[in-house]
Amino acid sequence: MMVARKSLSHDLFMPKKDSSSEHAELAALLKANIEASNRTTHAVRAIVRFVFLQLTITTVCGLLVAVGASINLNQVFVPISSLIWLGGTVFAGFTARRDLKSSAVPKP
Repeated sequence: MMVARKSLSHDLFMPKKDSSSEHAELAALLKANIEASNRTTHAVRAIVRFVFLQLTITTVCGLLVAVGASINLNQVFVPISSLIWLGGTVFAGFTARRDLKSSAVPKP
């Protein structure tokens, strides 16, 4: 008859702890993992929001230039489109920086 033997390798490398300190350590690690995941989510959201705003602003400005070209008023529509694009780019930049602050790593 064969008897299963418990491996002792775990006992050699990992010292025994009481279960309450082990649970507290695991809870702290889980909390740190969740906080890091939230910071990553905020950073990705900030980048995607910036790209989406830039894409929207560029599309609107392209349409303005196309309308100006179709009615032969480029001298009016191109400067307006340029100002809208510059303003939108500054707005998108400030928005991205504000959103990135929520993903900053806290100082210990």
